[in-house]
Amino acid sequence: MKKFILLITILFVSVISTACINNLAVQELNNKAKEYMANGETEKAISRLRSSIDLDTSIFETHYNLGVALIETKEYEEAQTALENAIKLQPDFADSYYSLAIAYEGQADNIINDDDKIDSDKESDTTVKKDKTLTENEKLKVINLLNSAVDNYNKYLVKKPDAQDKEKVLEQIDYINKQIAEFNSIKDTSLDSVKSTSTNGEIDD
Repeated sequence: MKKFILLITILFVSVISTACINNLAVQELNNKAKEYMANGETEKAISRLRSSIDLDTSIFETHYNLGVALIETKEYEEAQTALENAIKLQPDFADSYYSLAIAYEGQADNIINDDDKIDSDKESDTTVKKDKTLTENEKLKVINLLNSAVDNYNKYLVKKPDAQDKEKVLEQIDYINKQIAEFNSIKDTSLDSVKSTSTNGEIDD
């Protein structure tokens, strides 16, 4: 989704020097991670950020940046944990809630699309997804994840009422709420109709 790329390029933040004035190694690791992210070397950035956390778990920026990097690699559950840690350390930073909403959406999308059920057509180099029906437990998990995404988008807007992307975020909230309603209205959820509208809710740059 384009919104993930937009997030990575705009919201990766630098460590405030006063936050780690006695730990230059932490600041150096974070700065190196930022360079790797800028060069598209996300895995290297993640490695540096994890090393930084091993040295000092109290730096908000490290947890936040790790969450953003993990979203880039679609490791959404780990991203959720990192971003929740960032929020505990600095609950007023609005972008953490926006990023956390994306992590929840990513987890829901993984369940809906079920990447394990993708067949590769080697000759045409295309992918074809098999039809899938969600179990009741999967449906409930998707609904909970999407509700959590909405909650965090709303928190983002509360923390940042003058956000330039406010209208796009409101559109995304409306789209997710419609998706939740659709899941709630179908006992045995066939994903054909849900998937057919999945592109309508993407936030483009």
